[in-house]
Amino acid sequence: MDNRRYTNTIQRTMKHTFILMMYLASCFCMYADTLTINQAIMKALEQSYAIRIAKNDAEIASVKTSYAAAGMLPVISASAGQVGGINTINQSLLSGQEIVRESAGNKGSNAGIALNWTLFDGFGMFASYDRLQALKHIGELRLRASMQQTIGNVMRAYCAMIRNQALIRAAMERVELSKEGVRLATLRFSVGRSGEQEQLQATVELHADSTALLRLQEQLRQSRLQLNNAIGGYADTLYAVSSEFPAFDINGEILNTMLIQEHNPDLMAVKAGTIAADAMLRQMEARAYPTLSLNSEYNFNQSSNDGSFVVSSRVRGASFALTAQYSLLDGFRLGQQIEAASIEKKNTELQTAQVLDNLLASHGIAKGAYLTGKSIVALQEQNISLAEKNASIAMERYKQGAMSNYDFRISAQSIFDARSTLAQAKYEQSISALELLLLTGSLQKIINQ
Repeated sequence: MDNRRYTNTIQRTMKHTFILMMYLASCFCMYADTLTINQAIMKALEQSYAIRIAKNDAEIASVKTSYAAAGMLPVISASAGQVGGINTINQSLLSGQEIVRESAGNKGSNAGIALNWTLFDGFGMFASYDRLQALKHIGELRLRASMQQTIGNVMRAYCAMIRNQALIRAAMERVELSKEGVRLATLRFSVGRSGEQEQLQATVELHADSTALLRLQEQLRQSRLQLNNAIGGYADTLYAVSSEFPAFDINGEILNTMLIQEHNPDLMAVKAGTIAADAMLRQMEARAYPTLSLNSEYNFNQSSNDGSFVVSSRVRGASFALTAQYSLLDGFRLGQQIEAASIEKKNTELQTAQVLDNLLASHGIAKGAYLTGKSIVALQEQNISLAEKNASIAMERYKQGAMSNYDFRISAQSIFDARSTLAQAKYEQSISALELLLLTGSLQKIINQ
C-alpha cells in the first residue's frame, strides 16, 4: 500500500516536471528569430535615444561654428519708410501776410543701407572662433562617445543573454539527471534495494533543480528586456541570441595604454575643453585692447509739403566713420573675469589629468580581469570534459546500485557547476575585453564598418 502511494507521488512529480520541461522547451522553440550581435548593434545605432540626442547636440555646435558667429564679418542692414498726412494751415507772418491752406498734403519717403564692421578688437574675434571650433569638436567627440557607449551597453546585455542561455541549458541537463535519479531511486525502493529516505531525497532535489531552472528562465527574460532597452525602441518579442560569445580581437596594442591618450573620446573631449577654456581666456584678455570699427551709411530722403515754404526736397548721399574706442575703467570687472577664466582653464587641465588617471586605473583592472578570465576559461574547458566523464561513470554506478544517492547528486551538481562556471568565466572575459575596447576607443572600427 505504501509502495503504491509513493509510486503515485513519484509519478505525479515526474508528470509535473515533464510539463515544466515541455514549457521551457516551448519557450526556446518560440524564439523563431535569432538576433545576431551585428543586428542588435545596427538597431541601436538607428534607434538609440542617447545617440540621436548627441547627434542633435553635435549639429547645433556645428551650426554655431562660423565666422559670423565669431564677429569677424560685417553687419549690413537696410531700411525704408514712407510717411504722409493732410493738414489745415492758418498762419500769420510778421510781414502781415497770412497763409491759409485747406487740406494741405505732405508726404515723405526714405531708404538707406548701413554697414557696421569691427576691424580690430584685440584679436578677440579670433579667440571666439577658436572656442567655437573647440565646442564643435567636443560635440563630435560626445557623439562618438555616445555611440561607443551604446554599443558597449548592447554588447553587455547581449553577453548576459548568452550566459543566461548557457546556464539554462546546464540547469535543464541537471534536471534530466535528477529525473533519472528519481526514477532509479523509485525502482530501487520498489524492489527493496534502498530505503524510503533515498527516494524522498531524490524527489526533493528534483524540485529544487526545477525551481532553479524557473528562476534562470526569469533571469533570461530580464536580460532580454535589458537588451531591448539598450537597443532603444526595440519591440519586446521573443528571440534567442547566439550560443557563442562575441570574439573580440584583443592584441598587444589594446593591452597598451598609449591608445587611451590617442583615441579615448572622453579624454579627447576633456582636452578639447581645455582648448575652449584657453580661447575664453584670450577673449577676456582681448577686451583690454582698444576696439576699431567702421560704420558707413548711404541714405536717400524725399519729401513734399503743400503747406511749407519748401514744397519738395530730395537728399541723398553716403557717410562713413572710423571709430576707436577704449574702456578706461569698468569697475575692475575685466580683471576679475580674466582671473576667473584663468582658474577655469586650470580646472580643465586638472580634469584632464584626473580623467587620464581614472582611465589608466580602469584599463589596468580590465587588463588583469581579461588575462585572468582567459586562464580560467582555458582551465574550465578542460574541467568540463572531466565533469562529463565523471557524471557518466556515476550514472552507471548508480544504476548498478554501487553508488549512493548523495554521491550521485554530487556528481550531477559538479557538471552543472562546471558548465555554469565556464559560462560565467566566458562572460567575464568578454565583458573585460569589451571594457578594454571602450577605454582605448577601439570600438570606433565597429562603428565605421
